[in-house]
Amino acid sequence: MRRRTPSPAPDDPAAGAIPRLPFLAPEARRRGGGLVVGAAIGIGMTAQAAERGGADFLLALNAGRLRVMGAASVVAMLPLCAANAFTDDFARREILGRVGIPVLFGACAQDPRLNMARDLPALRAAGYAGIANFPTVIHYDGRFRQALEEAGLGFAREVALLRAARRAGLATLGYGKTRAEAEALVEAGVDMLCLNFGWNAGGSRGAQASLRLEEAADRARRIFQQVRAAAPGLLCLVEGGPIVSPDQLHRVRAESRADGYLGGSTLDRLPLELSVAQSTSAFKTVALLADAAEAEARGAARRARLAGLVFQSEAMADIADRIARLAATDLPLLLTGEPGAGKTAAARALHAASGRRGLTLVDAALGTGDAAATLFGQGGARAGALAEPGTTVLLENLEALPLPAQLDLAGWLEAGAMGRGRQAPPPRARLIATSARDLAGLMAAGRFREDLWALLFAGRIPVPPLRERPEDCVALARHVLRRLPGTPDLAPDALRALVVHPWPGNVRELRSVLERAATACRAGRIEAADLAPLLAPSVAAPAEAGRDERAWIQDALRRHRFRRGETAAFLGISRKTLYNRMRRLGLLA
Repeated sequence: MRRRTPSPAPDDPAAGAIPRLPFLAPEARRRGGGLVVGAAIGIGMTAQAAERGGADFLLALNAGRLRVMGAASVVAMLPLCAANAFTDDFARREILGRVGIPVLFGACAQDPRLNMARDLPALRAAGYAGIANFPTVIHYDGRFRQALEEAGLGFAREVALLRAARRAGLATLGYGKTRAEAEALVEAGVDMLCLNFGWNAGGSRGAQASLRLEEAADRARRIFQQVRAAAPGLLCLVEGGPIVSPDQLHRVRAESRADGYLGGSTLDRLPLELSVAQSTSAFKTVALLADAAEAEARGAARRARLAGLVFQSEAMADIADRIARLAATDLPLLLTGEPGAGKTAAARALHAASGRRGLTLVDAALGTGDAAATLFGQGGARAGALAEPGTTVLLENLEALPLPAQLDLAGWLEAGAMGRGRQAPPPRARLIATSARDLAGLMAAGRFREDLWALLFAGRIPVPPLRERPEDCVALARHVLRRLPGTPDLAPDALRALVVHPWPGNVRELRSVLERAATACRAGRIEAADLAPLLAPSVAAPAEAGRDERAWIQDALRRHRFRRGETAAFLGISRKTLYNRMRRLGLLA
């Protein structure tokens, strides 16, 4: 690549020197952290938001306008309207004079109505700081691209437009994809070179990325090395293709030493699609508050009998009904489920509802000998807890009981089952066991007795994890907060954060997060910002934008056991909309 010679002065003496974009100065770039960010937009609201977010410049593009109209960026390449008049119209009405950062104009060089000698000074007078070659033929290839070049409507005309823009006193940003295009832009004297990797992937309108991130980084590194050798002061930006998140930009920049980033879909379409969908769904979750009040009224009597059991979901309501029916019996029970799901709370509720006088808690995981001795006594010297009539024995972590003790427990259960047919069954305690392990797998491995499993199976109650009953988050959060000093309130965005979090630690994790958030919140109100640092990084930090919608819908489907009606209601969309999205995202298989 040949070394660039200094650009000529403007032909028009009245134009003065070419305006230097403020961020091009080295000292300004150092103050801004060294990374220049441009926002390719199509509506005034996005332009002002980008400025507040710290964008260094704006690029008014017809693609940006078409995106906010609901179209994909690629539609900008179709002859639907006069691209230059279309872009100039919305930019003058909504952007120029309304922001305090430079605005560049995306000019279509292929428009035969473009008169460079007339239109470029007019654009400068209107307040544009510069020109970019967009729409651009770099997105075409093959015979159609060749035909455009032969007709004089190809990349050479875009380069001529940028040269003319510099002579008219406008800064220039040149889009290019290949080394040859980058060399032509360098020779034209552009102020900024934007290496484009194709249309952005991700979201509902994203294209399939043609490059992997590593390939994009390597291409940028090789081209920028040659560009900087020819034009040391040229600002090198990257855009498009697989770069859809800040983390991906960091990886490309680390390899290529890019000076900045130009974002289009990643700054308007992708965030808008997800945030509007999630915000709408968040408002829909307000109905959970009403549902919680109704469920509380309907189940007041049930919960009065089951002290300590807090729920709103149908899944837990079924468990509560079963517990209420079993309370008066002495049938041994086995509560299974993930750690922290609420097995112990259900067991205590059952004990309270049964009216038995005492509860003995035995944790088999704390010590093998101690658990067996507590259950059965020591060598006959004293009776164990299971021999105390009218009491309840809560045996936690059943799977940790050693095999000899499992044999003794199976014998004890079998004797009790046989005794039920007698005139006077032997007095005994009521056994409630819990386990967070896969007992079937332990049986297959010879670590759990099949006869013990068979004796407990009739009274087995699976307790679903909290992620499968997200509506319980509302009732549980209220219950936890009522017990805290000052009784903090939950903001709607915080409620949404609780409902969508997968809670790998279940109810135990929910309680811990709320207690910690209550100490950090202001004015007695917990906001989503108070919760974010306390949630798992994989949840608190947004997923890559290209996978946001798919992951969001998959998570909602899993939470509702793939029942589309319940999932659609939770997301705040119709069943038909959910079906169409699942089909588009390949989730129907």
